[in-house]
Amino acid sequence: SAKKELVVAQVRLTIALFGHNKFLFRGPSESMAPTKRPATTAAGPKTKKAKVAKGPSVAKQCKEISSAMKGAEGYPPLVVKMISENLAVCLGDYKEERHEFQASVASMAEKILASIKVSIEAKIKESEETLAKADTEKAAREAAVEETKKLAEDKTAVCAAAKQEFTTTEGELKKAQEELKIAEKEQKVGDAQSVKDETKKGKLENTINAVFVPCKEGALEKAAITKGISELQKLGKELDFDTALLTSLPSALQKDPASRGTFDNVVVTNVEDELQKRLAKLKETLAEAAPAREERASKVATCAAAVEALKVKLESMEKASKDAVAAMKEADGKSKAAAKALKAFGPEIKATGKALKDAKDSLEDFTTGAMTSFTELLNRTKPLPEPEVPAEAEAPAAAS
Repeated sequence: SAKKELVVAQVRLTIALFGHNKFLFRGPSESMAPTKRPATTAAGPKTKKAKVAKGPSVAKQCKEISSAMKGAEGYPPLVVKMISENLAVCLGDYKEERHEFQASVASMAEKILASIKVSIEAKIKESEETLAKADTEKAAREAAVEETKKLAEDKTAVCAAAKQEFTTTEGELKKAQEELKIAEKEQKVGDAQSVKDETKKGKLENTINAVFVPCKEGALEKAAITKGISELQKLGKELDFDTALLTSLPSALQKDPASRGTFDNVVVTNVEDELQKRLAKLKETLAEAAPAREERASKVATCAAAVEALKVKLESMEKASKDAVAAMKEADGKSKAAAKALKAFGPEIKATGKALKDAKDSLEDFTTGAMTSFTELLNRTKPLPEPEVPAEAEAPAAAS
């Protein structure tokens, strides 16, 4: 990010400036180098340096601090690396002898170390809070197990009921479809004669209106009359007309209405009467069969409606069954997850306890180690000149 790049640039600039101005102050090797004292003159007594207790070397302490800084969070790794690698150069000099650039790098290191401490303390706090809530968390997980188990059982029951209802509806549909087939068959058989009669009635009405009446009235051409007479004779045979009547028909109809004699008119009238009798008989037969036909048609319609209704219901039941299965699987998954979470509670608490101990140990090591070393080096001041002890003062001690 831009912020991180800015930080890196600032550190690079500080260290770069520090490197170019290194001649302004001594490096760690220079500051730690022993200073030779002038040789004793004849005018003054011979002296000896007082012994000073030695602590850890600057290099060793800086290495310890640098190692600790590697665990810093929230800082660009490159920044931490640049600062940690220049600790010895910055902290090697005494506090009062440091250049402002050295102090700036040391201040950056101090912030990084402080953030490490805060991070460790946050982990300790988090672990302590987790352990403090252990009983509450365990109770919550146990309650979740019971709740999800009950939910899974309920969803399983709903799923079983949905499947059963689907199976029942499926059976009802098959039965309804069979009943529809039977009703349709009964309708076909029962209506067969009426269908034939309707065909006959239609044919007869058409012949009367389109053939006989025009021939009777002389409204057709001769060729059409001849064709019409042929149709009337054929229909008459089908309707069992008197043979003599059918034989006399051509002669009567081929004449103009005005040219027909008495016998011709009798023939035409008898044929018309027979046609009307047959038509009336068919109408009567169809009327008598109509109630039964209507009943059979009604039964077919009822069965068909039942089949359609059951198809819609089955489709709905299928969706409900699928939804129930999905809900059951989801509830079962939650139940298993809750059981798994409860089972993992013990190991989690154990791990949290270990993490707390490790964090406390880490804080102790960090505080007494890297932080203490950094504080010592950061505040290290130039020691006072070593007192000079007269050489003759040691003579009695050596003699004893």
